[in-house]
Amino acid sequence: MSTSSPSPSEETSPWITRPRRRLLSLLSATDDLLQCVAGFLLAGIAIVLLYHTVAVFGRMLSPHHYQEAVLAAIHDILLVMIVLELLWTVLTYLREHTVPLEPFLFVGIISSVRKLLLIGAQMSIEHSEAAVVQLQLREMITHGGLVFVLIVGLVLVRWSRRWRLKDDLRVNK
Repeated sequence: MSTSSPSPSEETSPWITRPRRRLLSLLSATDDLLQCVAGFLLAGIAIVLLYHTVAVFGRMLSPHHYQEAVLAAIHDILLVMIVLELLWTVLTYLREHTVPLEPFLFVGIISSVRKLLLIGAQMSIEHSEAAVVQLQLREMITHGGLVFVLIVGLVLVRWSRRWRLKDDLRVNK
């Protein structure tokens, strides 16, 4: 195991001793290894979900079940997109050792859109009682509002990144 040279702040900090640096390096390497395992598991889950989506969609594609097949396919594809966004977060962490906020916002948006599509499809396929329809409409309004709030958050995150980049450019000139 190779140890990297300490940063200037670590060299001047009196509380960071050589054994502590080794322990931090070991914990960092363990974290990277576990993140890699999580990434491979997420990639495997995405592949299995895609296979399952294609298999189920192919079996259900009959004149009597096409609405359920389309609904199931959209539902499963959006689930794959959620898993891929989580995989992207792991990859970004391994590359940059930071946890970006954007993938979590995307996961929230995709999850809420997935729920909206599911409720909308159920409402168009099934004929429910008035109380059930009222509950479904409230759920749709809630998830629609959540999508709006998450998109505003995403816009703010991206706007703040541009703002920071402009500040960095001004400082560096």
